[in-house]
Amino acid sequence: MKIAIIGASSTIGGNLLNYLSGKNIEVVATYKTNKPSKKNNITWKKLDINQNKKNYYKYLGYPETVLNLAWPDIPNYKLKKHFKTSLKQKKFNYNLVKNGLKNLIVLGTCYEYGKVKGRVSEKTKEKPIIPYAIAKLNLLRSIQNLKKKFSFKFTWLRPFFVYGKNTKRQTLYTLIKDLDKNKIKKLKICGTLIRDFVPMSFLCSVITKVIILNKDIGILNVCTGKGISIEKFVKNNIKNKNNLKKIDMNGKNQNNFEPKYFWGDKSKLNKILKD
Repeated sequence: MKIAIIGASSTIGGNLLNYLSGKNIEVVATYKTNKPSKKNNITWKKLDINQNKKNYYKYLGYPETVLNLAWPDIPNYKLKKHFKTSLKQKKFNYNLVKNGLKNLIVLGTCYEYGKVKGRVSEKTKEKPIIPYAIAKLNLLRSIQNLKKKFSFKFTWLRPFFVYGKNTKRQTLYTLIKDLDKNKIKKLKICGTLIRDFVPMSFLCSVITKVIILNKDIGILNVCTGKGISIEKFVKNNIKNKNNLKKIDMNGKNQNNFEPKYFWGDKSKLNKILKD
């Protein structure tokens, strides 16, 4: 099996490449500027979708599947630039499918659901608020329209709050680890918020399963199916319990585009994992 991973030098991409290393999957991984180090069964190719190649599918070596993880300007979710990114991605996807791609997997976001509260399934009506989520949803609709014109399989991965080692940006998880390493002296959070936290290793295992299944899945929540409070998440992941006294759990929710509590419905994912 041969797959192409767009945005392979991202945090998720890097973790996924490590996960796929040694498996019987030929990987074409793309980068935009600096070529990463070599890994087993991985061929690196420079790619800039702004170049408007006549045939991206041919350039990628005719893979059976293209996994698109690429999306700049994260975590600046409110930038208007996300709409331009969506338009570029639409053209790129059209080019791939028009030239023969038979399986497309794209990374979406749980922010597409908007401020809906409680458990959300793939059938929940999306009401995105921020430009990033609106742009992602626009891209999803464009691919759904493409399926009316071309025959190809499609999966839209909708991960919830992924955590793990991240060298690209700061997250709640990395802040907890920085506190343990004494890189920061204190932390202020809103401990009552309830989120669905997804380990990076689990996300990579789901993506791998979807690649191998090679099916027309559609929208798929990548979640644990359970919501836990920010306070509990911190207590579960902090190594030195004495550092808990350095954390103020009574802060405000900085992301006003998020509901106070929501988590994913895992029913569809469970069926995929059992397949």
